[in-house]
Amino acid sequence: MDSILQTTKGVAQADVSHTVGTAALLGVLFHLSIRKIEFEFIMYHFMAVSIISFFAMIYAFVEVGEYNIFGALTKALLFASSFNTGLLTSIGIYRLIFHRCRKFPGPLGAKLTRFYAARLSAKDVQYYKEVAKMHEKYGDFVRTGPREISVLRQSAVPLIYGPNSECRKSTWYGQTGNDPKKCSIHMTRDYNDHRLRRRAWDRGFSIKALATYEPRIKGKADLFMSQLRKNAGKPLDVSAWAMFFSFDVMGEVGFGKDFNNLVSGVEHPAIQGVHAHMTMLGIMSTVPWLLNLLSSIPGAAAGYSEFFSFCAGQIREKHKTWDGDKYPQDIVSWLLKAVKDKDVSASPSPAALEDDSRVVIIAGSETTATTLAGILFYLAKYPEKQKKLQRLVDKAMPAGYSDWNYEKVKSVTYIDDFISETLRLRPALLNGGPRETPAQGIRVDEVHIPGKTNVLVPIQLIHRDPRWWQQAEEFVPERFGEKREEMGTEKAPYLPFSLGAYSCPGKNLAQLSLRTSLSSIVQNFDVSFAPGETGVAFDKEVLDTFTVTLPPLQLQFTPRSRN
Repeated sequence: MDSILQTTKGVAQADVSHTVGTAALLGVLFHLSIRKIEFEFIMYHFMAVSIISFFAMIYAFVEVGEYNIFGALTKALLFASSFNTGLLTSIGIYRLIFHRCRKFPGPLGAKLTRFYAARLSAKDVQYYKEVAKMHEKYGDFVRTGPREISVLRQSAVPLIYGPNSECRKSTWYGQTGNDPKKCSIHMTRDYNDHRLRRRAWDRGFSIKALATYEPRIKGKADLFMSQLRKNAGKPLDVSAWAMFFSFDVMGEVGFGKDFNNLVSGVEHPAIQGVHAHMTMLGIMSTVPWLLNLLSSIPGAAAGYSEFFSFCAGQIREKHKTWDGDKYPQDIVSWLLKAVKDKDVSASPSPAALEDDSRVVIIAGSETTATTLAGILFYLAKYPEKQKKLQRLVDKAMPAGYSDWNYEKVKSVTYIDDFISETLRLRPALLNGGPRETPAQGIRVDEVHIPGKTNVLVPIQLIHRDPRWWQQAEEFVPERFGEKREEMGTEKAPYLPFSLGAYSCPGKNLAQLSLRTSLSSIVQNFDVSFAPGETGVAFDKEVLDTFTVTLPPLQLQFTPRSRN
């Protein structure tokens, strides 16, 4: 105790130069002590200790150093500023000169801080284009963050995302918190925890479960067709209507409830709040720890409060109405069944279940909606492809829409080719979620990427790279069908739903929804650009906002004469 008192007294009575030097040295030592720790896990503890220490210094300077309040506050601020200066200087020098990723090329700002990525994202909210510029300048391996490497190599895909990959989810997935008992399955970083939780999701997307969803999705497609008929010949914003359709589908198959977007023609208030703040989310997600920090501030997430309350309300309602003895009829019921069967790993807490419900809506509706809007864009842009698709659908169901049958739809493989080519050119996620390399690192061709490094593959870039895709910028659905061998499709990197352990569990549901809606539309309508619409803005001005945000696209739906 005496030694602590003497040290405190020495600091309190030291002159300015000694105070600055001591504080800066402590900042450097602190950085060296935490360098191998994932700081995000102790971030809140550090903030709490820092605040307590600051006020403790003021008290000590008053009591021991015999300063008045103003003098003690001034000296405490000087000490804190010097400590942080030493800390940040040490971090900067380490990241530029000694860091394990120092040999990888990239912008100076990216090597120093993730705020560089945030600045690039904030320019036009098109961070994927900024990543493309970096790859064009620096090559296939670019240091896009202090410990992040973007890799534009086909051989990197299985190493990072494949079923046998040793890479795990990175610090990026800590943006909503690092408590595995409270986060959604999407943000669950531990491999085993994710595997156990995934079991309930896989049951909810099984072939048998999809069979129960199929008639309800067809019902929503029928309602969509009726709305298109009512507005036949009029310009319609398909970016909005695709969202109405997909959001209603997720209401039915996710919660067993009708969200009534197609009927009202107005976006549901809960999802409206999310969309209004997607731009900020896209920018802030480039600095995950900051997004985590801001979201913990009371009122900071007010824009999402209605959506969060809505999801929580849906879970409570489902708890009251769900019959656990019946075969589950929706995804949330499958999650509840796992909880009832005491499979605790399926959802470790009520908070995690609520977060999962948000994933059901966002991941299920957003990605399907943007893909459907992209499909409609290509139908209008390439009328010859549309005519080919219509001929094949008509051949499979010659009696028209009254003859619609999902098994017959699945027999028209060109539908899947059309969807796959849309996903190649317009993936719902523009950059693969970063993964963390194992301790020993990984080798991508001739390049060794050190351990504990965040790595990712920019999906849109690798899907359009002419090294692997012939006519890379052209819309050629046949590359997934009759020209598969000729165009080398099997050998090309393709990961719109990701791969391996963390691949999208809802892939088959998305395909069911897209096949149903696409086949229904081409059976009933000719799709074209509305007067004055060129599709250029829709094609070029996609915003990188976690998923993607689409510009409006005005199309016309003309009833086909054969019907």
